[in-house]
Amino acid sequence: MLNAVKLSELLAKNLDPQLYPRMFVMSPNGTLMAYSTPVDIKDLRDQAALISMAWKENEANLRAKHAKESNLDGSDDPSISPSLETLTIEFQHNNIVVRAIQPSLLLVLVGGVPPSRKATFKITPEAHGDPRYPSTELSDSDEILTSQPKETISSSESSLRTSDEGSSGKRKAASIASHISQKEKDMKVGALHIQRKKIDALTDFIRADFDAKGFVMPDDSNFP
Repeated sequence: MLNAVKLSELLAKNLDPQLYPRMFVMSPNGTLMAYSTPVDIKDLRDQAALISMAWKENEANLRAKHAKESNLDGSDDPSISPSLETLTIEFQHNNIVVRAIQPSLLLVLVGGVPPSRKATFKITPEAHGDPRYPSTELSDSDEILTSQPKETISSSESSLRTSDEGSSGKRKAASIASHISQKEKDMKVGALHIQRKKIDALTDFIRADFDAKGFVMPDDSNFP
């Protein structure tokens, strides 16, 4: 059984007030499973319903495209279509990134955008094996937020500290330089890139936890 309380706590601990102020887990049919707090539940349900519609529409388009291509070249079985892995929706005031944790479970990140962003609306679907969106290459139009992503020190990194200041000092300096360089690169690529990195990492973590426990979310097509 899905532990909604623990999952909600995990989401809440991974928020950032500007970069990703809201996260939640839902089914493709729009059923809310877990969510970060505080939240306006009515607003969240409305948002989940819209995401559900967009997910289903893009999944259907993906299957139709695959079936058409299979019929034309006859190289693939049209009954085996690629699954939708990620859906990115860009608005003027926020970004929404949706990742499939499992076929019947979606992780949603609602991210902030620079206040200078012009009116925009763009939907980018990704199937398994498609190029990652956004690209990690820098462009002249990339935007960044004023805040920087929070960083944490893992236990393995902490264990690198030694009493040998003579040699460890150089290693620390090199490590810090590399760390700052990566952070600066992320900021230059843009807010959406940072948000995508966050949801990718969280998806991998949740998948690994579910796999270790043998948990598979059932299809909710018969849910009320």
